[in-house]
Amino acid sequence: MTAKHTAEMSLQEQLAALVARRKAVTPSEIIVSMQRDLETLARSGLAQHSVQVGEQAPDFTLPDALGQPVTLSARLLEGPVVVAFYRGAWCPYCNVQLRAYQRILPQIQELGASLVAISPQTSDHTLSLVEKRASGFPGVE
Repeated sequence: MTAKHTAEMSLQEQLAALVARRKAVTPSEIIVSMQRDLETLARSGLAQHSVQVGEQAPDFTLPDALGQPVTLSARLLEGPVVVAFYRGAWCPYCNVQLRAYQRILPQIQELGASLVAISPQTSDHTLSLVEKRASGFPGVE
């Protein structure tokens, strides 16, 4: 997919194209490994401690791509906050997700809200992603 072609595609079309490409190139061993890891996570009970729709998220302070602290409670004083989680710049599905958020960022801001994207990746990787995507929202890790 070219950058222009991707920009013209709907999110659903981008995901369908990505899934089709991944099925063609993802070795079955990787798929089995990912499935095994997902099952291990489910058995661990960690997923049961997630915030559910309508629940208040716990406050946090995390460094952004430049190492500056981003605190949820401080952001909430300015208005609603959309918190998105992504695995990292290496994840093609996450990149589709972040492009979709970037596309609707003006609408989020028009509603008086801000967007924070959280990843476990390092600041260097987050900064590269923010620079590459020229995103208008902080990526934190």
